[in-house]
Amino acid sequence: MTTHFYLIRHGETSWNAEKKLQGWQDIALNETGLQQAEQLQHYLASEAFSARIDRLVSSDLRRASDTARIASRHWGLPIEMTDQLRERGFGELEGQSWASVGYPDQPNADHTDIDASPQGGESVRVFHQRVLNSFEELTAKHSGLTVMVFAHGGVIDQVWRKLNQLSLWEPRTQSILNTSINHFSIDQQGVWNIENWGQLPHLSTALDEAP
Repeated sequence: MTTHFYLIRHGETSWNAEKKLQGWQDIALNETGLQQAEQLQHYLASEAFSARIDRLVSSDLRRASDTARIASRHWGLPIEMTDQLRERGFGELEGQSWASVGYPDQPNADHTDIDASPQGGESVRVFHQRVLNSFEELTAKHSGLTVMVFAHGGVIDQVWRKLNQLSLWEPRTQSILNTSINHFSIDQQGVWNIENWGQLPHLSTALDEAP
């Protein structure tokens, strides 16, 4: 049976706006992020969104879990929290600007060494495998169902690479915007398929990318 996922990035935080590496820091949504979550909720509750959602899953970091709580309140479903869908851990680099640590555009990949890890953080390879394992476990647990997942830009980046069979160091060509909706599936043979990507029907204007 095929399991469908709607993977959604959390709303904006002050650190997104300031272009700081968040990693595992538990940064709250800012006012823009709260508005984005509300706009997402209005869309998901409308006739324009026709998918039946069977399960809700979220990263346990509050920028994701608060987005999930707001955006899904009309369904009344419990939200399964997991630390396995957190952003990449940047360790000692968390709180620094992307540019100052050499990640001016895509802080979720180290283009020099995918096995290098910041002090107290994760390498790209370890992060990538954590993300893929998480979705494969969710597929086994919720086989044949439709699962909405609230997570982070880095998580979405790793899924995008898997779906497009791209290397971990290849530059990403598509932005990952706050509260964007990404639909993919994993079938019973374990094959990942992209369905729809980077959708923002609920926002009147697209904000700058801020992983």
